[in-house]
Amino acid sequence: MATMLREYESVFVLHPDLTEDIVTATVTRLKEIITKMGGEILTEDNWGKKKLAFPVKKNQRGTYVLFHFVAPVGVVEELERTMRNIDQVIRFITNAFGPVKDVEAKRAEVERKSRERAAARAKQESERAEREERMAREAAEGGGRDRGDRGDRGDRGDRGDRGDRDGGGRGDRDGGGGGRYNDDQS
Repeated sequence: MATMLREYESVFVLHPDLTEDIVTATVTRLKEIITKMGGEILTEDNWGKKKLAFPVKKNQRGTYVLFHFVAPVGVVEELERTMRNIDQVIRFITNAFGPVKDVEAKRAEVERKSRERAAARAKQESERAEREERMAREAAEGGGRDRGDRGDRGDRGDRGDRGDRDGGGRGDRDGGGGGRYNDDQS
C-alpha cells in the first residue's frame, strides 16, 4: 500500500537581519527536509521583508516565506522540529488541507491559482498606477485642490443668525450637566 499524502501550507518568518545568502541556505535546508522524507514542494514563495503585527523575539520585521507542499504524515513534525531548533526562524505555522490522491492534478491546480493571483495583483497594480496618475494630473490642472470638486463654497447663501455662540443650549456644555465639576452644586 502506498503512503498517504496530504497537502500542507507552511509559512515561516526569518530573522530580518539575515543576509540573502543565509536566507537562501535556510530555505534550501527546509526544502531538503520535505523532499528527503518523500514530500514534494508544489510552490515556494518568498514574500520578502514585512512588518510584523506585533514584536516577535524583539523584532518588528521579518522575512516571510511560504511553502505549499504534499507530503506523507510525519514530515510536518520533522519540519517544525527543525524550524524550532534553527535560530534564523522566529515564527512559523503549518496548515493541513487534507489527503491528496493525484499529485500532478494538485500541482496543476496550485499553478492555476498562482497564475490567477498574479493576474489579479497585476490588475490591481495597474489600477493603482492609473489612479495615481489621474490624481497627479487633476492636482496639476486644479491648482492643487485636494478636497474634490467643492468649489469656493460661495453658493451657501446667508446662513442667518448663528445664535449665542458661548454654549447656550448645547447639551452638557451649558454648565447644567450635573457633572463633578459643576459650580452649581451646594
